[in-house]
Amino acid sequence: MNEARPLKIGLVLAAMLLFSTLGVGSSRATTMVELSLSELCWISDLIAVAHVEQSRPEKQPGEIYIKTVSTLRLDRVLKGAHIEGDRIQVREWGGSLNGERTALPGAPRYVAGERVLVFLEREQRGSMWRTVGLSQGKLTFIEEADTGRDVVVKLRLPEGLQRFHEEAVKLPAVRRYSEDLVGRVEDDLQLSYVPPYRAIPGLPAAKARAFFDAALATGQQLDPRWRRPQLETAR
Repeated sequence: MNEARPLKIGLVLAAMLLFSTLGVGSSRATTMVELSLSELCWISDLIAVAHVEQSRPEKQPGEIYIKTVSTLRLDRVLKGAHIEGDRIQVREWGGSLNGERTALPGAPRYVAGERVLVFLEREQRGSMWRTVGLSQGKLTFIEEADTGRDVVVKLRLPEGLQRFHEEAVKLPAVRRYSEDLVGRVEDDLQLSYVPPYRAIPGLPAAKARAFFDAALATGQQLDPRWRRPQLETAR
């Protein structure tokens, strides 16, 4: 009988997770690097409003940890080369398969039936997408019954949930509406806004260098202790 396997991150895997998910890994926990909305917009290669169609766990040959692959149908593309109606796949750490379980604190979960605003980037090794900033890059839309407006919420969905039902979600008293949030994203993108530069742990080298150069080009006064990020050399 297979045992449940929580994701305990060793030093090598911690370095990989730090690089690939903007999370700082350790053998006991994952600390999320907090990102502003402008940083999410700048880092992301694809920003879209989408429906989650399905999710399935997978365990690649030779790997010991489980990941979950979710299929999203794009309803509105705010940034990126895709168009409305395209389907994409997002792969995240965590899931249950054949009695085994992998869990990464802070990793987003996608459930069929959700309507979401997602901030995504390409996998460093692979052909799928991943969520920027762990769960920070995924927001859920819930329709407000009396107005028909979409309210933006951040949810921690229970493990094992197979289908998402909006009517089961209790909305907060203070509400943020989707048109306001999407409008802020569109403003940043239309202005090509570059957020104040900082060294963000886990940002891929090419993107870190582009961020540094863009900040200089817009006249930001950078701390002289910061150095231009170096690109990785081919091995």
